[in-house]
Amino acid sequence: MAHAQAGTPAAAVPRDTASASVANLDRDHLVHPLSELRRDQDRHLVVGGEGIRIHLADGRTLIDGLSGLWNMLIGHGRREITEAVTAQMRSLPYYPAFWGYTSEPAAVLAKRLADLVPAESGIRRFLFTLGGSDANEMNFRIARQYHAIKGNPDRQKILSRRLGYHGITRAAASATRIDMYHWFDRPDPLHVEVDTHDLDDLEATIDREGAATIAAFVAEPVIATGGVIPPRAGYFERVRDLCDRHDILLIFDEVVTAFGRTGSWFAMDWVGAHPDLLTLSKGITSGYLPLGAVGVGPKPYDVLRNKVPEGVPFMAGQTLNNHQTCCAAALANIDIIESEGLVENSRAVGAYLLERLRDAFGGHPDIADVRGVGLMAGVGWRRGDLSTMQLYEKTERVSRWAFDGGLIVRSNGDTTMLAPPLCTTRADVDEIVSTLQAAVAQESSP
Repeated sequence: MAHAQAGTPAAAVPRDTASASVANLDRDHLVHPLSELRRDQDRHLVVGGEGIRIHLADGRTLIDGLSGLWNMLIGHGRREITEAVTAQMRSLPYYPAFWGYTSEPAAVLAKRLADLVPAESGIRRFLFTLGGSDANEMNFRIARQYHAIKGNPDRQKILSRRLGYHGITRAAASATRIDMYHWFDRPDPLHVEVDTHDLDDLEATIDREGAATIAAFVAEPVIATGGVIPPRAGYFERVRDLCDRHDILLIFDEVVTAFGRTGSWFAMDWVGAHPDLLTLSKGITSGYLPLGAVGVGPKPYDVLRNKVPEGVPFMAGQTLNNHQTCCAAALANIDIIESEGLVENSRAVGAYLLERLRDAFGGHPDIADVRGVGLMAGVGWRRGDLSTMQLYEKTERVSRWAFDGGLIVRSNGDTTMLAPPLCTTRADVDEIVSTLQAAVAQESSP
């Protein structure tokens, strides 16, 4: 922020002056992810938010139709999180989790998650990271250690689905199978792509690669960034059977889908299968502080605990594992989701969102389908004669039209995606859909 002149409160600095100052600092010093760096793009200075809306320095208010990055489940401006974090920082902001040191927030959060995860999964133990990428990295490491401890160190490969997103660190990015993430670097050869929903391809891949080389299969129960693609009926039951048959660990990446996004606490509640390892992040704190989580089921945990030689520790750890202040934020966040019935609201209002979108865009000549579950939905565009880049430019224009109308959405090329906070109401949905309709109409007009 621009500094006020001596004797002038910072709050008295004109908003437009402060905004211009921040924009200049940004251009000179900040690097933005998923941005074309050669372009001097507009900077939108966010100064606050409340509920499903954010406020910009120029006076505009926008509906946050993607919950930040899928993660602001409880909405913006919740003081309960601030108060919980402040109290924790006053007592113990942080101490490492190595060598047996523990703390109340991390232990209580682990028990809270154990009670929320379906009992059939057997997942009762958790390790907290700082995000989804490093949680996936940890799960890949655990899967490889599981097989090595059992005497199979050659089982190193990780299978993942086309259009799946699993993070941006090295192994997590290699498991990510969206083409644009690999324009300038190739996935690690230990990571192998399978078709999004083709079970025959999964089985053929296992046969081709050799089960004796495969450590784990990682999948989002609902593909999110790749286009909001729910699973086909029966898909994950068959996946579970294949993994069991070949002793391949199944990892569910529920970074986006957990904590009510799909209308259930976890998507594993309804996909018909449970994983051996679980990856969480995003909604665990609603983005108020960074936190991820690794959930370890009984099969890998038994091997890690009981099959290693005496004196050999679990060789995986990061400086900020089980961070006390971040865990306190998660506990307050889960309290809000539970006490305000936001999982149930996601299910009911999400069904209404899907209905309204289908009413609005069914039969539109440029739109192929509308799909979703809970409060996540995708409007799928027809390619027609458009090249990949032309389709990308078209859907990006729709996102800009929506922004100008007061709604934030995200386009990934062939899909315009919505995932508003779980506190969204039916009236909010009506406003969201009408704004998106207007944006699509602007793009479609001559």
